[in-house]
Amino acid sequence: MPQPPTIELSKRLEICLSTTSIPVRRVDSQLDRLQLAHLKSATSSPILTYRRLSTTSEAAEQISTSPQIEELQVLIKALSATSSSRALLPAWRISTLLEQAGLSEGEVNALGETKSPYEKELEWLLVSKATVQVYGVLLNTLLEQTIPLSNDIWYWDEVLGSYTFTTIYTIQTSPLRFWDWTKDIYEDSRERFSRLREAPEETLSATAIGTSVTARWKTFYGLVRDSIRERSVTDIQARVLSPLAKSRSEARRKQAGLKRLREMSASGLGVLMDEGLNFDISEDNTGIQSTDGSDWNVVVERSVALMDTVLRNVTALETGVSEFEDIVFASVADDPEISSRSMGMGELRDKPAKLCKRLQNILSTHIPAHVQAQQHLRSQYGRPNRLVRYWLPATALLLSSTTILRIVVNRKAAILQWIQDLGSTMQDFWMNWIVDPTKKIIKTIRHDEGSEVAIMSRESLKGDRDSLERMVVDFAIDNPQAAGMGGSLSDTQIAEIRAKVKEGDLTPVLRAYEKDLRRPFVGTVRGDLVRTLLIQVQKTKVDVEVALSGIDALLKSQELVFGFVGLTPGVLVCIGVGRYISGMFGERRGQKYGHRAGQMIRVLRNIDRILTISTPSPSGILSYKDHGLLLCEVHVLRSRAAKLFPGEVEREFFEDVNELGDISIGIERQLKVVQRIRWAYGKWLSKVNESPLNRADEVADLLNSVQELIIPFIRRADEEAAVKHTGRGLSGSSGSALVESHKPAELVRLLNLQLPETGGGKTALLDVIQQVLKYSVNTWDQGFLDKLYASTNPVGVVSELILATLNTNSHVYQVSPALTVIEKAITKKFANLYGFTGPHAGGFSTQGGSGSNLSALIIARNTLYPETKTDGNGTYKFVIFTSAHGHYSFEKAAQMIGLGSRNLVPVPVDDAGAMIPAELERLILAAKDAGKTPLLVNATAGSTVLGSFDPFEEIAAVARKHGMWMHVDGAWGGSVIFSQTQRHKLKGVHLADSVAVNPHKMLGAPTTCSLLLGKDLRQFHRANTLPAGYLFHGADSDGEVWDLADLTPQCGRRPDSLKVALSWTYYGAAGYGRMIDEAFEAAGYLAGLVEQNKDFVLVSQNPPPCLQVCFYYAPGGLSAVPEKNTGRTARVVERLVGRGFMVDHAPGERGNFFRVVVNVQTRRGTLDGLVKAIVDIGKE
Repeated sequence: MPQPPTIELSKRLEICLSTTSIPVRRVDSQLDRLQLAHLKSATSSPILTYRRLSTTSEAAEQISTSPQIEELQVLIKALSATSSSRALLPAWRISTLLEQAGLSEGEVNALGETKSPYEKELEWLLVSKATVQVYGVLLNTLLEQTIPLSNDIWYWDEVLGSYTFTTIYTIQTSPLRFWDWTKDIYEDSRERFSRLREAPEETLSATAIGTSVTARWKTFYGLVRDSIRERSVTDIQARVLSPLAKSRSEARRKQAGLKRLREMSASGLGVLMDEGLNFDISEDNTGIQSTDGSDWNVVVERSVALMDTVLRNVTALETGVSEFEDIVFASVADDPEISSRSMGMGELRDKPAKLCKRLQNILSTHIPAHVQAQQHLRSQYGRPNRLVRYWLPATALLLSSTTILRIVVNRKAAILQWIQDLGSTMQDFWMNWIVDPTKKIIKTIRHDEGSEVAIMSRESLKGDRDSLERMVVDFAIDNPQAAGMGGSLSDTQIAEIRAKVKEGDLTPVLRAYEKDLRRPFVGTVRGDLVRTLLIQVQKTKVDVEVALSGIDALLKSQELVFGFVGLTPGVLVCIGVGRYISGMFGERRGQKYGHRAGQMIRVLRNIDRILTISTPSPSGILSYKDHGLLLCEVHVLRSRAAKLFPGEVEREFFEDVNELGDISIGIERQLKVVQRIRWAYGKWLSKVNESPLNRADEVADLLNSVQELIIPFIRRADEEAAVKHTGRGLSGSSGSALVESHKPAELVRLLNLQLPETGGGKTALLDVIQQVLKYSVNTWDQGFLDKLYASTNPVGVVSELILATLNTNSHVYQVSPALTVIEKAITKKFANLYGFTGPHAGGFSTQGGSGSNLSALIIARNTLYPETKTDGNGTYKFVIFTSAHGHYSFEKAAQMIGLGSRNLVPVPVDDAGAMIPAELERLILAAKDAGKTPLLVNATAGSTVLGSFDPFEEIAAVARKHGMWMHVDGAWGGSVIFSQTQRHKLKGVHLADSVAVNPHKMLGAPTTCSLLLGKDLRQFHRANTLPAGYLFHGADSDGEVWDLADLTPQCGRRPDSLKVALSWTYYGAAGYGRMIDEAFEAAGYLAGLVEQNKDFVLVSQNPPPCLQVCFYYAPGGLSAVPEKNTGRTARVVERLVGRGFMVDHAPGERGNFFRVVVNVQTRRGTLDGLVKAIVDIGKE
C-alpha cells in the first residue's frame, strides 16, 4: 500500500489537466530546491567551493573555459520545466538533448578532459531534469491511453445494453466469424491430409490418396467434409446458443479484457504517482532538511528503475494487479543499477552516464513498445475497425451505385429542371414576398404618393358631387314650382338649393318626381320624369362614392399595418425554414452535448464507485490501482467537459475536478466533491435528451451500485452450497452466509439507524443497504429450512423490480390496464387448474394467505346471508370450523368480522394430521343444537406443521348437507396441482366454493403473493362491491369486472399476479411440476436419513405428505419428560444457526420436535449436512 504523500506531491494529482505540465513543473522546481538545500548544507561541496572562488579570475576562467560545462548548462536549462511556457518536452526532444549531452563514465568527459567536481554535479542535475521530463512523458502516455480504452468500453456497454446493437454487431462481425471457421476447417483438413501422406506404408495403401491431382483434390475435399461433420457434432452444444448470445458473450469477454487492461494501466499509473520522484519534502522551503546529497540521487535512480519496470510489465494481462505490483517492487528492489545508501559520492558520480542511457532506452524502446502493445491489445479487445463496422452499408451502397447512377443519368434533364425550378421558385419568393413588400413599407413610411392604398381616384367624388349640384339647380330653375316658388328663382334661393344638395337634400327634384308619377305618360312625354330619374341615379352614384371615400380614408390610415401584413407570410416562411435548418444542425449539436453529458454522468458514477468500494490504507489513502483508476476517470471527465460549460463555469468545474483528484483530502471529502459536482453542474449535466429530469440515470446509477452489493450476497449463498454437506458453513462454527446472528438489543446498537434531517445521498443509502444485507437472513442459502417459503428465484427479483418501476395500484383498470388483464388471465388459469371451469370462474390476488382466508370468510357470509353486508351479523351466531392443525389466520379473521375467536371450532384430526369428516359433522350438529349458525368449513391442503391434506370430497359432502360454504386453505400445499405425481392429494378440491393458494411458498415467487380463487366471480363482486363514484366509473359495463378493487375488501392492491405471470412464462407449468417433484423427493430423502439413524425419531410419515419433515433428535431414546426433549431440541436449533442451518421446532405430545421445511431449491447434500450438524452438536 502506498504511503501518504506529502502536501507537495499530492499536487501531482493535477495530472488530470489536459497535459502533465503542472506536476512536471512542480517536481522540477522541487528538484531545484533540493539542489540549493544540498549546496547550503555541504560545506565541502565542489559547487560551493567554485562559488567562493568565483571572485577570482582563476575560478572564473576555470569554469568559463570548459565547453562541456557550458554545454551542460545549456542542456539543463533546456530540460528545466520552469524555463519555458511549455513544461513537458516531447520524447524526441528529450532524447536529442540526452544524446547531445554525451555523458561518459569515469573521470574523463566526451572531449577527453578530466571531469571537474562541478561538471559531475551538473551531470547529475542534467540526468535528474531529464528523469522529470521522462516521468511526465510516461504519465502523459498512460493517461492518453485512458480515453480510447473508455470509448471502447462504452462501445461494448452499448452493444450489451441493447439487443438492437447486439444484432448489428453480430451482422457486422459475421464475415470474420465465417472466415475464422473456414480457416479452422482448412487447417484441420490440411493437417489430416499431411498425416495421411506421411502414414506408414503398412497402414495405408498406395491408392488411398491417389497420384493424380484430381484424386488428391478429391481426397482433400473428403477430408474437408469429414472435418465439417465432426466439428458440427463437437459444436452441437454451442449451437444451442443463438448467434446473439454468442455475440454478447464475446462482447463481455472483450469488455472484461479492456477493463483488465485499464486496471493494469491504472495500477501502473498509481505506482508511478505515489512512488516515483518522491523526495518527501513539504510545500514550503522550510520543509527541506539538510540531508546527505545521495538521498535524492537514489530517489532519481529508483524512479528510473520504477518507470522501466512498469513499462515492461503493465501490459501483461495474464498477471493480476496485486501480482503486477509485487513484480514491480521486487524488480526495483533487486535492480543492480540502484545505488545503496552506503555508497560514497564518488561512486554516485559515475551513475549519470548509465542513467542517461537507460532514459534513452526508455524513450526509444520501452515507450514505443508499450504503445504498440497497448494498440495490439486494443485491436484484440476493442471495438471492431471501421471496415468491419461499415462494410454492410458500404457494400449496399456499392451494389446500388449502378442503379443510382442509371436513375441519375436517365432523369438528368428532369433533375436539372427540378433544380432550376427550385432555384427560380426560391428567387421569386424572395423578390415578391420579401423584397417588394419591404420596399412598399419603406415608401409608406416616407408618405410616397405612389405607394398609397386607394380604391377610387382622388377627384372622382368632387366631380360627381358638382355635377349633381348643377343638375338639381338647373332643374329647379326650369321648374320653379317644384321648388315651391311662384316665379323665377333669386340668387339667394339658388344658393339655398345648392347648400341643401351638398347635404343630400333633393326636395325640388323629388316633388317633381312625385307629381309626374301621377301622370307618368305626360311626364315622360314632357321629359321631366326621365330627368328626375337621371338626377336620382346621379345622387345614388354620389352616395356610393361617399361610402367608398370613407373606406378609402380608413385604408389610408392603416397603410403601414397592411404593409406588414403583406410581409408577414414571407417572413414566417423564412423563419420556419431557418429554424428547421438550424434545429436540424442544432439537434445534432444538442445530441452530441447530451451524449457527452451522459458520459460525464457515467464517469461520475465510476468515480463514486471507486471511492465507495475502495479499500484504503489505515491513513485513508487509496491503493495504487484505485488511485490510478481515479486519475483515469478524472482525466476522462476533463476531456468530456471541453466546451460543455460556459467560460467561468468551466474554470470552476475544473477546480472541483482537481480537488476531486486530490487523494490527500481523504475519501470522505472526495465523495462530497462528487455530490457537489452533481448538484452544482446539474443544469449542464442534465442536457441528456434535453430534459431537466435525470431520474433514469439516477436509477441506473443506483441499480448498478446496489447490484454490486446484492450479487455477492446471493453468490455467497451459492458458494456455501458446495460445502453444506460438511455440516459447517464457509466461516465454520462462528457463522455462515446464512445470517450473522445477534440479540435484538445488540442488533439495535449495531445497525444504529439514523434518519437524518438532510439526506446523505447514495453513500448513506449504500451504507444502510450493506448493513441490512449483513444482518439479514439470506434465504438464498441452502441452509434456510425454517419456514413455508425460501428465497425467490432470479425471475422473482426481476418481477419485483418491474412492479417497483411501475409503482401502480391495481384497484381500477384506468391506472393498471396491462396488469389488470394479466391478473384476470392468471387467476382464470389457476381456477381452471382446480376444476373451476365455469364461464365466471376466476379470482384475485391478495397480500398473503391470511388476506385470502379473510376475504373468503367475508364472501361466504355476504353470499349465504346477504343482509349481513349492510346490517351486520344481527341475530346470527355464526360458527366456523377448521382443522385442529389449520393455520391461525382463521382465528384472526373470526375476530376481525365480529364472530369472535371462540366461534372458531377446531375439528379433530387423525394420526396423519388430516381432518376427520365424522367429527366435523358431529360438531356442526352440536353447534346447531346450541342455536348457532354453521357458516363455513375450512379444509387444509398442506397443514402448517405436518403438511397434511384433508379429505376434500367427504368434507364437501358435509358442507353441502348443512348449507355451508367450503373453503380450501391451499396456501402451502395448493401448488402441488402442477405435479403429476402429487396432484392426487387435491382430489375433490373442485367441490369447494373457494380456494386460496400462495405462489410465494412452493413456486418461489417473491413474498407476498396469494390468490383467492372461486367458481363464480359474480359472488365475489356482490359480496364486496360498494358504490364509490369518485373511483369506479363504469369500467364494468361489458359484464366483466375490470376494476378489481370492486371484487376485494381492500382498495390498495399491489399487482402481485405479475410475479406469477413472469415466473410461469419463464419456467412453464412443466418446470413448476419438475421443481415440486424434486422437492418431494428431497423431503423423502431426508425422512429416510432420519428414519435410518438410531439417534432420531421420525414424527412425519415416510414419505412425508408435503415438504415438512418432523423428527426428534434423541440419542439413546426419547425422554419420558417432554420438557427435556423440548430443551434438547431448542438448544440444537439455536446452535445450528452458527453452522449455517436454520430450522424450526413445533410442539408435540412428547415435547417440541424439529420441523424442517424442504423447498424447491434444496439439495440432498444440504440435508446430509443438516443431519451431520445435528449429530455433531449433540456430541459436543
